[in-house]
Amino acid sequence: MWTMNSQELLKAYQQGHSEAATAIFDRYVARLIALARNRIGPKLRRRLDAEDVVQSAYRSFFLHAKDDEYRVANSGELWRLLASITLNKLYGQIEKHTAAKRNFDREEPIDLLVEDAKTPEPSPAEVIAILEETHLVIGGLLSDEQTVLISRLQGQSIEEISQLIGKSERTTRRLLAEAKRQIEQRLMSDDPKIAKQRPPVIDPEATLHYSDYTLDKLLGSGGMGKVFRAREAITGKKVAIKALHKARQSDHRAVAQFVKEAQILAKLSHPNIVGVKGLGRFPGGGYFIVMDFVDGVDLQSRLKHGPLRLSEATRIVRQVANAVQHAHDQGIVHCDLKPGNILLHKNGLVIVTDFGFAYIVAGERAMSGQHIGGTEGYIAPEILLQRSLPTPAADMYALGMLLWSLVTGKSPNDLICLDTKGSSPDKATSICLRCIAEDVRERYSSPSELLQDLDYLDQDSKKS
Repeated sequence: MWTMNSQELLKAYQQGHSEAATAIFDRYVARLIALARNRIGPKLRRRLDAEDVVQSAYRSFFLHAKDDEYRVANSGELWRLLASITLNKLYGQIEKHTAAKRNFDREEPIDLLVEDAKTPEPSPAEVIAILEETHLVIGGLLSDEQTVLISRLQGQSIEEISQLIGKSERTTRRLLAEAKRQIEQRLMSDDPKIAKQRPPVIDPEATLHYSDYTLDKLLGSGGMGKVFRAREAITGKKVAIKALHKARQSDHRAVAQFVKEAQILAKLSHPNIVGVKGLGRFPGGGYFIVMDFVDGVDLQSRLKHGPLRLSEATRIVRQVANAVQHAHDQGIVHCDLKPGNILLHKNGLVIVTDFGFAYIVAGERAMSGQHIGGTEGYIAPEILLQRSLPTPAADMYALGMLLWSLVTGKSPNDLICLDTKGSSPDKATSICLRCIAEDVRERYSSPSELLQDLDYLDQDSKKS
């Protein structure tokens, strides 16, 4: 039974195989209990047992599943269904235990905004999906609805909440009911009975299938999306999956920028640029990019431990410059070179990532309508002041700021005279100053020209 996927298990149970019920129970029970526990405040926990809630949820599920009321299209849908039933049971129990007019001590808010449930093992995609859905719907509630819902989950009575918001108990109950309705509607929007009516997502550019990958761990989250460590279902090989935030999936500009990043990475093949396997779409329609997994840390994390030796800084910048030169040869300007977008592999290799703001400038492919962005301190002044569109000179500016940041350990916003630990300070300073010259004509003409001066700098360091 354990070799069956969720669809097969549910079908087997509906056909009368009792061992399938055991398999479904064992597969999800630990995560469901963890999900319920994370929703119960410390004092309500004395009266509510997460395991009892999950047992009740399973009884309800099996009762309805036996009557053939559920259909699932993939494993993720079964998890979302079980999780939504569990949360509904939990909310009902909280309602029951707080219905009487009791003067409970206030409890800490239940964190409905967490990115990942604290499970005994790394939470898979299903947990992340349902919690992100909850986060989105909570953010979309009216102010009074948010207050009523959170207060209720804290263990406050209707009477106490009505006094808090200055409205009648009847209005308070109505606000609570509306908040719960919206949450249930959002959570159940991926219910198998609804999902099966949706047409499949077909995109000729997004050729990868989400079912071919298994998410292991959330690695990080930024303004545009999240990055997960994942594994290929067949080979078990580690990969990185970058997913666009759900809140941005309705933003056509953000979607276009995300898809463009995948297209640009597909054109680049260099040992110092993160490799991309392609673009795919989740069952719900959102895009994801599958990239090579880099076992290491980003430069920003490394700088938390202090500045780098000049020799180490130039070694890193040299590899970044090689990557940038390759991109420029393909008519692509990175536009967002900064420590956070540069990874240090455990084997010493330097990898440039995040081409989300990359700009295509080659020949007739130049696109004046592209979204232009960057990071304060590393973005060239002509771009920041909107005096021109991005050119390779913008990346030269960022390379200079990057070198300065690595050898000083400071932010570009704290720009002062370089401290190069006694290793040819004049040469290092002149390299950085030439990179960040106000007049683009005074900067290095290319990364290759910068590499020559970095070689001279290394030679001088060895002589001293």
